[in-house]
Amino acid sequence: MAIAVPAVRYRRIAAELRRLRELRNLSAEEVADQVDGVNLVKLSRYENARVQLKPDVVRALLDFYECDPDLKEVLVEILRDKRRPGWVAGFEQLNPLYTDLIRLEETAAGVKSYESAYIPGLLQTRQYAHAIISSGVIESPSVEERVDVRINRQSVLTRAENPLKLWAVIHESALTMGAPAGVMADQLDKLVQFSRLPNVTVQVMSAMAPPHPGMTGPYSLLEFRQRDLDLVLLSGLFGGNWVEDPGHVDIYRTAFDEIMATALDLDQSLSLIAEKRDKLK
Repeated sequence: MAIAVPAVRYRRIAAELRRLRELRNLSAEEVADQVDGVNLVKLSRYENARVQLKPDVVRALLDFYECDPDLKEVLVEILRDKRRPGWVAGFEQLNPLYTDLIRLEETAAGVKSYESAYIPGLLQTRQYAHAIISSGVIESPSVEERVDVRINRQSVLTRAENPLKLWAVIHESALTMGAPAGVMADQLDKLVQFSRLPNVTVQVMSAMAPPHPGMTGPYSLLEFRQRDLDLVLLSGLFGGNWVEDPGHVDIYRTAFDEIMATALDLDQSLSLIAEKRDKLK
């Protein structure tokens, strides 16, 4: 089954097509006259992400606009990418934003995540995920199916080729709430195990930390080979929102640097996690 390109990526490619055309001071009519297979209606639909974007048409437009070769290859690769996980296709009822996140994690080079109340999904045990997911209002898919999806996501951390680099900063309060003591102890032990992977870094934000940007809420910064394609996912009560504008993404990038600097260092973080784990056993 074909897997759709994340909607947020369609919007980004569409915005880039419009930006490049305007940068070249070209009217839509001029482009439609000079690029084979493109007319005014199609160009409008491409620039507004209102139709499925075909790689050959996107490449033709990018060539005409004399797009940077590296950026061009990345944008076309997004449309042709075959690494998107087919297993998520069986869960059409999931929030589209969540399925977009899963697909983007497959192609991202790294993720930087700040969580204030929960252990990040990429680091959760099955039992912890079950406790968290079952506490909400669940219709379809079932709790077990949602847990399966969350655990399957973690394969990006251990894949043989280019495993995802994860830097997670977790508030201290998330280490002591959200699940029964036994489940929480196993979860903290799993955090320690994950932190031993060369591509995973875990820091803890102390409950006694001074004010920092993470106090405005949890978020994840997804980083790609082409920096202009980086995205931020803001978490909220009703799901979340993507931050796509490169300038705004850079603000969150700088904020995460401040979060890392404010959090406990790596040794202190692991010691605190182990201490809280041992108290629960």
